[in-house]
Amino acid sequence: MEHLFQDLRYGARTLLKKPGFTIVAILALALGIGANTAIFSVVNGVLLQPLPYEEPGQLVEVWNQIANDGLPKLWFSEPEFLYYRENNQSLEGMAGYTTGGANLTGEGDALRVTVSYITTNLFSVLGAQPFLGRDFTPEEDIPGNDQVLILENGFWQQRFGGDTNIIGKKVTFNGQPVTIVGVMPQGFAYPPNGEDMWTPLAIDTANPRGAGSHYLRVISRLKPGVTFDQGMADIKRTAIQYAHFNQNYFGTNPEEAIQQMGWGAYLIPMHESFVGDVRPALLILLGAVGLVLLIACINVANLLLARAASREKEVAVRMALGAGRGRIIQQLMTESVILALLGGAAGLLVAYWGIEAIVTLGLDNLPRQETIQLDLPVLGFTLGLSLVTGILFGLAPALHSSKADLHDALKEGGRGSGTGGRHRLRSLLVVAEVALAIVLLIGSGLLIQSFASILQVDPGYRTDQVLTFRLSLPSARYADNSQVNLFYAQLIEKIRALPGVKSAGANSLLPLSGRNSSGTVSVESPSVPFEKTSPNQLFAYAETDGRPVTPGYFQAMGMTLIHGRLFEDSDDAGAPLVAIVDETFARRFWAEESPLGKRITFGGGATPQWRTIVGVAKHINHNGPNLSGREQMYVPLAQAPRSGMYMVIHTAGDPTTILSSVREQIRSLDSELPVFDIQTMEERLAGSVAQERFNMLLLGIFAAVALVLASLGIYGVMAYNVSQRTHEIGIRMAMGAQNNDVIKMVVGQAMILIGIGSAVGLALAFAFTRIMASLLFGVTATDPMTFTMVPIILPAVALLACYIPARRATRIDPMIALRYE
Repeated sequence: MEHLFQDLRYGARTLLKKPGFTIVAILALALGIGANTAIFSVVNGVLLQPLPYEEPGQLVEVWNQIANDGLPKLWFSEPEFLYYRENNQSLEGMAGYTTGGANLTGEGDALRVTVSYITTNLFSVLGAQPFLGRDFTPEEDIPGNDQVLILENGFWQQRFGGDTNIIGKKVTFNGQPVTIVGVMPQGFAYPPNGEDMWTPLAIDTANPRGAGSHYLRVISRLKPGVTFDQGMADIKRTAIQYAHFNQNYFGTNPEEAIQQMGWGAYLIPMHESFVGDVRPALLILLGAVGLVLLIACINVANLLLARAASREKEVAVRMALGAGRGRIIQQLMTESVILALLGGAAGLLVAYWGIEAIVTLGLDNLPRQETIQLDLPVLGFTLGLSLVTGILFGLAPALHSSKADLHDALKEGGRGSGTGGRHRLRSLLVVAEVALAIVLLIGSGLLIQSFASILQVDPGYRTDQVLTFRLSLPSARYADNSQVNLFYAQLIEKIRALPGVKSAGANSLLPLSGRNSSGTVSVESPSVPFEKTSPNQLFAYAETDGRPVTPGYFQAMGMTLIHGRLFEDSDDAGAPLVAIVDETFARRFWAEESPLGKRITFGGGATPQWRTIVGVAKHINHNGPNLSGREQMYVPLAQAPRSGMYMVIHTAGDPTTILSSVREQIRSLDSELPVFDIQTMEERLAGSVAQERFNMLLLGIFAAVALVLASLGIYGVMAYNVSQRTHEIGIRMAMGAQNNDVIKMVVGQAMILIGIGSAVGLALAFAFTRIMASLLFGVTATDPMTFTMVPIILPAVALLACYIPARRATRIDPMIALRYE
């Protein structure tokens, strides 16, 4: 222990004597350790921390699927949910919910709030209870008894000032009086995106919605002693039983229908559902910052090797006085660890800024952000990483320095016997950092190309100069469909009359809104052969995205009509029912035949309401430019009224400038109606590719840091080599060597190392980029252009880094060089 304290004091004094070396080493380590700490804090908070619910490992999400219809994850219909809840054997407390919005009045101004409509057992499944008031009762899950609310803690404090007497008070919820019965504890959130309040779902079990209306998300908990695999097998069995039970939906031959549809059900661990989408990207980023740290370690190791040359005599004297090799290694390793700990301390500041930047960049796509922080596990990680880093970059220089030849090192002016060995080791380290930089640059280049490919995709609609927002008409004041139709017709007419408005319309589910709707559509006598569940069946079924729209919507969104006509004002509630389908829908059921005049209907049933197809529109990428989505159909809003709609306004200039005028028109029709989810389509497009932008920016930043560190490392090695070869260069110049000859010699030596490093890096990148294939769009993991351009860019930058010491070598005075040492 006494030796350790001596080494610490001596190491600190030694580092203070060389402040330039110390500062450069600490900065390099701070970048590497700070970046790793920042990414690890995200990985720890998002991936490693358990969910904040009771026994989270037992919680699962339950999903249906119709795999052969492009629906690998399908929400539940009410009949499915009720059947699965009663007939599965491995799950307890199955709960369902759906999210939406509501207009809240009664306390201050009218407010649009986010709401989860839940079965009353949802909180008990999660193991949570209100900290104020009570939970919902089973009786409140019955239609008519559901006029109660439980508030989210933050909303309670913001809207009601944390009033502890709030329990029992009434507010107006979508035009209806409801009672506040509870407030959830601080930090509780479910669904994970957070809601302002919860209210009972109140399924009418005697008369549930149709089996084709899939809108319920379902969670549950494995029974004690039941494994995940057992639960998975049981839920699959339950799905098959349901197909035999509901012959109205699956026909008289359910086994054939199951095969045809790819019908089934499965479980996903809730934690996996929360973080599964970001896990690959975060793990790849963690690997990337690990490479950055390795490059930083290589740079510091090179600095220590360069410094070792000036300390050869010091080491030799200590060994001559009786210090053994182990004692010398201990002293040198102590200095390395001190450097690493100082770098780690500085890295915490880098990590603090980095975490803020990462959260900001991934604000809308990074789950569980509240758990990302510099807590004790992260600080422990930083400490451990600093110690490992100190050993990593200090071991090779320490081992090499401890092998000093006492005879040569103690001679006056002696340069020691380790110069050649140090030179080879430093060259090897340069090759390694060039290789690692190549890997990061190629990975970054692939993500940049992937992001560019996404932005070049034509989504099928206009994104520039379009303003969008949502309205939801409360049923208490708009109980009749004619009132709903009249309101939207009047509002669109008023908006179209505003200066600068080119066109306006409305859609129940806007592209890039993050919302979807799936329903069963029956197609009468399609020309494409289809599997029949009974010999006389004339209908094919499909799960399709369906949405009511107003006349003018297609024009406002710049959507293309391929055949037929668009909706007109005459397509009202009294007119024949009509529909427009997209090109993928038409191709699926009629191949090359025109679908105009063909008939389709929602659901089916004993008395189907047939709609005549009057137009075929171009398919749009509803969920994002890189996500094509399912077949789509549109119906006139007047023939399928919806109280909640997205308004779409195409303007001649900046769309945000007309917002105040639009609000005035809305207030003129209904002064209590809140306007919410206000965004331009360009903002929605940016949000839809936020995850890809997040991945690209972070890996790009790490690649840029790696490029800078690698260039500095090459510069340091070349500068050191020039200083070591001053005598040789002086002789060459005295014998007639020209400046260009010296430059070629120095640069040529560097380019050999860079060439070897590039070759090794290409081989490593070939393996690394296969791992990130799932993050790419429109570009392969072995894209020839990227693998060709990066090995050109890095050597070009490295050439500049080694050119500076090469030019410095040409300024050496031969007379002075010949007297060197």
